[in-house]
Amino acid sequence: MPKDTAGNGTRVVRRVLSATQAATRDKLIDAAIEVATENGYEGAGVREVATRAGVSAATAYQHVGSKDQLLIEALLALGDRVADSVGARGPSGGGPAERLTDVFGRVLRQAAQKPLLYRALFRAYVAGYPGMTEGDDPVGFGPERAAWIGRTLRAGDTAGHDDAELDAAARVLSTTFLGAIVGVAAGRDAEDVIGVLDEAVHRLLPGTRS
Repeated sequence: MPKDTAGNGTRVVRRVLSATQAATRDKLIDAAIEVATENGYEGAGVREVATRAGVSAATAYQHVGSKDQLLIEALLALGDRVADSVGARGPSGGGPAERLTDVFGRVLRQAAQKPLLYRALFRAYVAGYPGMTEGDDPVGFGPERAAWIGRTLRAGDTAGHDDAELDAAARVLSTTFLGAIVGVAAGRDAEDVIGVLDEAVHRLLPGTRS
């Protein structure tokens, strides 16, 4: 993956990869998640991750230009996995608010179990955000990633809420969720945060509309 810079940020520019390149990238991302889970941001350097992935540092640097870029790629991958899980497993709950609260809970409980990982991911996110590309390739769990939230809201009965209402709720709740997951990574009680999000979701998407 090529690197472009803007100011001090790392710009993530995606390109089409061959099967071999994609496999190497996936190994690096999985290794980055493992290493950051165990050792946090400071211990998740490109060379350390490359060793865990079983590739050379030179090969790793063909895919990423810095530790922050590597961790941002891991954040992207985790966001994609949440979206995939919505389709594969299907969130519980009868209405859109219940479904979204269920998915939020899954992700936040995982973040609480792996605080070093999520602190590392969001440290890289904050450092790299100013130079990240905008538009079609947004990053992570931030407000640019409302698509997976919208998918969850539409994964069953929408309780009478139309597309405009669901889209507006997805944008607001994506920003709210970003603050929530950073708070949990910093040590805030996950169940408390889930309760706050549950209230926010139900206020934005109350009951069944006629």
